[in-house]
Amino acid sequence: MSATSRFLVEPAPGGLALVQELVNTRPVPPYGVRDLLGTVADARRWTTEAVGSWKVHSAATGGVGRVTSVELVGLRRLRRDLERHLLGEGVPRPVPTTLTAGPDDLLRLQPPGSGVRWLASAVWGEVLLAQRDGRWDRLKVCRNPLCPCAFFDRSRNNSRVWHDVRTCGNVANLRSSRARRRAATS
Repeated sequence: MSATSRFLVEPAPGGLALVQELVNTRPVPPYGVRDLLGTVADARRWTTEAVGSWKVHSAATGGVGRVTSVELVGLRRLRRDLERHLLGEGVPRPVPTTLTAGPDDLLRLQPPGSGVRWLASAVWGEVLLAQRDGRWDRLKVCRNPLCPCAFFDRSRNNSRVWHDVRTCGNVANLRSSRARRRAATS
């Protein structure tokens, strides 16, 4: 099961799914959703799946390799930095990346290095590509403060604020309704 599928949302298109996956590794204790970067073993499983899927899509080579406890700290920092950037609260750390020409003469993102540096290069490269083609504004974090789910807004007018209106949206709307009633009776 992918990090994103735990929230019952569709993955973002193309390589942006890797970015969404990383954000969606976050735990959500009220809903019983555990941290997929909580232990070295969990992080190894997640990186194997997520990076493997991305490499099929991107035709990139290399990889994260075997995640260690030191790398786990870096993975969590990358997730935090990415989430802050997604919320408009932070600037990414500079990372090197390489563009290579594929056999079809199309340019491809090729992360250099290994470990978390390799993953950071892949993630920030995908962010750059999404910013350039307009998809970045559609990757959002659920507005429910208890739910850090990243979702791709496929609505025509890009107006979604909750990953699922039936769960997070219902809770918010119910709170608003009760607050309005209390204010009207005061």
